[in-house]
Amino acid sequence: MDIDMDELIQEAEDLGRISEDLRRRQLVAAHRRQEAILSLHALGLSIREIAKRIDCSPSVVQSSIKSARSRRPRLLRREERIPFELHIELSLKLHLDEQRIRSIGRAGVEKMRERPRSTVADEWVNRWDELLGLPVEEIEEAMLEDSPFATELRQMSPFAGALSEQERLIAIKKAAALAP
Repeated sequence: MDIDMDELIQEAEDLGRISEDLRRRQLVAAHRRQEAILSLHALGLSIREIAKRIDCSPSVVQSSIKSARSRRPRLLRREERIPFELHIELSLKLHLDEQRIRSIGRAGVEKMRERPRSTVADEWVNRWDELLGLPVEEIEEAMLEDSPFATELRQMSPFAGALSEQERLIAIKKAAALAP
């Protein structure tokens, strides 16, 4: 009986790719759930009420809120927190509807290029253009980076129209709830 090593290697590689994809999707789902719980809390529901409504323990809700908060930089100014929260929502949508969000971003970049801008603003437009060609994880990392450049980049986002009015309002409520 001959053992086909190439076949086993191929199977191991295929299963590795499937496993990595599932791991990534599970992580995205966990982050989305934590964000949804933080949103419910920002909208005024108590920890106990959230736990009751989503059928889990209050400690799970507290842990989810803590995890969601821990992924955020400490932004003192409301003008920084709101764009950050909007980009959190965008990053979640990017994982769900990548092509649509990229398309909106590319159209936004093109509109921004049509208007005369300063050299600094041109840097931001060029950076968005570069980001839209990268894998989702790298776009998300750059959008949510804690740096002065990323803060300015979020102020000039090409994603107008990507979020629903409800998603925008939730982001604004979260920004208010996360005020130091």
